[in-house]
Amino acid sequence: MTKCSVSKEIEFDAGHRVPNHASKCRNPHGHRYRVRVVCVGSIIEVIGASDQGMLIDFGNLKVLMQDRIHDVLDHGFIVWESDEELLQCFWEKADWKVIAFPYIPTAENIAIWCWEQLEDLIKAHWRGNLELMRIDVWETPTSQASYEGIRNGAALPNP
Repeated sequence: MTKCSVSKEIEFDAGHRVPNHASKCRNPHGHRYRVRVVCVGSIIEVIGASDQGMLIDFGNLKVLMQDRIHDVLDHGFIVWESDEELLQCFWEKADWKVIAFPYIPTAENIAIWCWEQLEDLIKAHWRGNLELMRIDVWETPTSQASYEGIRNGAALPNP
């Protein structure tokens, strides 16, 4: 079996704030986020299969990312579920797209959240040949965070 890695990127627009931040990120603002999903696995060697020579069709990976990340977060406002001050403001606008987030919505925590949305789906890929390797999240064109989940039996620090 030949091992290889593939990656796919999507973008979405969303607002957030970092409530405890000592600088301007404490204020509500938005970004054009870019998310890269990197998978590793064995290349399909089934002769005549439509995915022969691939790990996964890039289109199939994109569908997972669109469904579980883009469509959930795009043009919404990501609010930490413990940010009562901001949540109170948003609940008054019931028709706004507000995503109550289990962590402060930093790029690092968005990467962890994306991992949680995709890990089981990628493991369950119908060929059984894929593993999620890394999630990269760009908050700006020059600011990026990565998450690699559990490696060697040890989890990376929780948010």
